[in-house]
Amino acid sequence: MNRLRTALVTLVVKIQTVTVFGYMGVISFIGVEALVVVLGFTTVLPIAIPFVLIAIAAAYFFRERLKTLWTLLKAKLKRA
Repeated sequence: MNRLRTALVTLVVKIQTVTVFGYMGVISFIGVEALVVVLGFTTVLPIAIPFVLIAIAAAYFFRERLKTLWTLLKAKLKRA
């Protein structure tokens, strides 16, 4: 029983460590002020916090493509 408890505690600590590193990574991407806004906005639906942070991180990684797509879309709308 003691080995099971130790294994469970070890698993929980590792999961919490990964979560903390994830939040630190997002803070480094969007900044502390933006993270506070995101966390404040998601008080209504706390389960959405990881998904919102994943979406923000994905937008950060693909920002150049998003910028190109936005420029093309603006040019297309200007012609229409």
